Amino acid sequence: MFENVLKPEKTVAQSRGRAVLWGGTALVLLLAVIIFLFARSKPQESLTLQGAARAGDAEFEAYKSKVEIEITPDDKRVYDNMIGMFQIAVRAKIHNRGDRPITGLEVVGKMLSLDDKTISQRISIPIPRARLEPLKPGETMRVSVKIDAPSKISENDIKDVTIELQALKFQ
Repeated sequence: MFENVLKPEKTVAQSRGRAVLWGGTALVLLLAVIIFLFARSKPQESLTLQGAARAGDAEFEAYKSKVEIEITPDDKRVYDNMIGMFQIAVRAKIHNRGDRPITGLEVVGKMLSLDDKTISQRISIPIPRARLEPLKPGETMRVSVKIDAPSKISENDIKDVTIELQALKFQ
């Protein structure tokens, strides 16, 4: 008489296992949705300096000769990266030889091949990202750019690594 009312123990254990599985799946899906929404709501950083004078602009062309970039051979270092390739970090001193404070500075690090073609490059915006205050006339600051080498390039394929001025912004 009681045999029909009670469920076998095996069926109860299966029900609990399914409930835990469905609960875990729902939790993982909820976490994935939260991460996705958080990633979409985060403002994207601009890869270029907005509102800056660039090559071809009269303001840039008039002032670029007053911004000196000094790189010594000791300022170039090779590092292995985590995926089995390498990157080169190049450091430079940037001198403001002009008469205007620079409130925005964009430079590009370039890896050059033996025939002086650009193999790889990376843009860096040291002002205002690394330094919030302007680079005043007569002041000097250090910048560093890490450039990743493409997968089929070896150190012997690289002639030089350099940093070039790409954009300026003034008050």
